[in-house]
Amino acid sequence: MNNIINIQGEKIKKKYNRELRNYGYVPCVIYRKKKNITFYVLISTLKKNLFKMNKIYLKIKNYYKMEAILKEIQFHPITENVIHVDFYELKKKNKYTISIPLISEGHSIGVSKGGEYKLFLKKIKLKILKYFFLKKIFLNISNLEIGNNFYLKKIYNPKYILLHFKKEVIASVLPSRNLLKEVKKKEKEKNIN
Repeated sequence: MNNIINIQGEKIKKKYNRELRNYGYVPCVIYRKKKNITFYVLISTLKKNLFKMNKIYLKIKNYYKMEAILKEIQFHPITENVIHVDFYELKKKNKYTISIPLISEGHSIGVSKGGEYKLFLKKIKLKILKYFFLKKIFLNISNLEIGNNFYLKKIYNPKYILLHFKKEVIASVLPSRNLLKEVKKKEKEKNIN
């Protein structure tokens, strides 16, 4: 793979992270079996390379060269700037825990009838092997009627291990307030007649 990020970072202490961010750098950690590596990288370098691929090769000051995958990106809650990035060093036969965003696709039948779509989980945690990568999981919600739920077990795949309860509800189509008002109004009219 030719996607190599050259990082001219030194080992950093946590107390310097704010100062690094002010100068346009992002603190990062590579989690390894032996010893974790802390470093920093320019945000522009991250945007060019990291967000376009699953796997990357990191070269840190010519000391370390390794293949890594993204574990997690932490964003500032207000500005949504990247404030920290975690990686896993890739080794053969190791399993890695990653967070994957869930993306809804399709238009629900229940929503077209006046229901309201709710997504309860925006990300899920998976345990994967080195050879299998995902950037996101798509949920086809086209068949959801009002009152129906989309369960986590529907996205089961033998290539990864879900780290959630399989009967957990990911999304639902709930009756909207207006729809509930109409139903109550019709019930009152039936009771009067």
